[in-house]
Amino acid sequence: MRDLPHLTYLQAFEAAARHLNFTRASEELNCTQAAISQRIRGLEQHFGRPLFHRKANGLELSSAGAAYLPGITQALDVMDAATRGLTGRKPEQAVTVSAPISFLNRWLTPLLPAFTAAHPDIGLRLNSSIWTDPNLDLADLSIGFAEDALLPRDAIRLAPAPVVRVATTRATPAPRRIEVQGKFPLWDLWRAAAEDAPTTALPPCRVDTADTAMHLASQGLGHAVVYAPYTHSLVAADELAASAPVDLGHVLMLQRNPARRTSSAATYFTDWLTARLSSSGR
Repeated sequence: MRDLPHLTYLQAFEAAARHLNFTRASEELNCTQAAISQRIRGLEQHFGRPLFHRKANGLELSSAGAAYLPGITQALDVMDAATRGLTGRKPEQAVTVSAPISFLNRWLTPLLPAFTAAHPDIGLRLNSSIWTDPNLDLADLSIGFAEDALLPRDAIRLAPAPVVRVATTRATPAPRRIEVQGKFPLWDLWRAAAEDAPTTALPPCRVDTADTAMHLASQGLGHAVVYAPYTHSLVAADELAASAPVDLGHVLMLQRNPARRTSSAATYFTDWLTARLSSSGR
C-alpha cells in the first residue's frame, strides 16, 4: 500500500506553490482559505518539515517544498491527462493575453488572423489596460513596454518600439501637443531626442490612450507622439502623416505569469508572436 497523502492535500500544495498565495489557491480549488491552510499543515505534519516559509509579504517555498513541487505537478498532470483520455474530453486550448488597449487595437489585431489560421483550435482572450501596466494576475501572458536597459530578467524582448510624431494630412494641424498620459512621457522624451521638434503655443490636450491621440491628430487638433507601429494602417490610409521614427530605447516585451502553468496554447502564442515580430520588424 502506498503511503501517500490525500489527493486534496496535494492539490492544495500544488496550487498554493504556483500562486504563492493561499487565498488564490482557495479560489482556484473552490474552497476556503482556512481549508487550504489546514491541508498544507496536514502535509507538513506528514513530512515533519515545513513546505512553506510564511512571511509578512507572502509565502515562499522552503527547500523541501521546492524539491517536492516538480514531482507533484507532473503527477497531477499525468492524472489529468489519463482522466481526459478515458472520458474522451479534450482540455480547452486557450490563451489569455493582457496588454495596453492601443497595442491590442493597432499593433496586435492586424497580426491575429495569421495566428488563428495557424492555430484554429486555440481560443484567444484579450484583456486590455489603459493607465496601468497590463495585469499579469488575470492572464497567462502580459505584453507591455519597457526601457531596453531596464528590461526585467524574466521578460522576452519582442521588438524595438520607436516613436513618431503624427498629424493630419488633410489640413494644417493646430500647434498643440496631444499628450498620452501613461508610463512614459513620450512627448517630452521625443522632443528631447528629435532634431526638428516644433514649438507649440497652445495648451496641451491630454488623453489616456494612443488610439484617442491619433484620432484627435487625424482631425487636425494637433500633434501626437505615439509608438510607430500603432500608426502603420492610418499612415497607409493617408489619415495621418508621420515623422521619421526616433529611438528612445524602448522595447515591446512579453512576460509569462509565474503563478500559472505555461500551457501549450501560451507557448504557441509566444513562439508565434516572437517569430512574427522578429521577421516583420513591426
